[in-house]
Amino acid sequence: MIINEIEGVLENTEFSNGVYFFEVNVKGDTFFILQLQNGCDKLNTVKLRFRENDVSIAKNAISEISISNIHKAIVKSIESGHLLARIELLYKGHLIYSLVTNKSLKKLNIKVNDEVYFLVKAISIEVLCE
Repeated sequence: MIINEIEGVLENTEFSNGVYFFEVNVKGDTFFILQLQNGCDKLNTVKLRFRENDVSIAKNAISEISISNIHKAIVKSIESGHLLARIELLYKGHLIYSLVTNKSLKKLNIKVNDEVYFLVKAISIEVLCE
């Protein structure tokens, strides 16, 4: 399993009921993260980590959805196995990997160089302080 890792700048932190809410800027895009621990200072560079199986793919923008991390990327490669396909995305100079079923890949009809949206739930992202 591949762990995606991208760098950003921590712009905001809120705390309520034992949960931290982070806003991290990644080259102009904001990622929202929920996490139980903290230790990062605002305006510090942080790393965001999330598993490839926590990354969903959409061909079109989705506005009415509870997932707040929806970002555009370009399909760089597709590696299909018997049941699963690994999609490699290029996002602002970072490689992001998504693991989807072949059935989903066929339904979406995604091809190399297509522009797609990748979605990651806030609870699925881990913030690591530099």
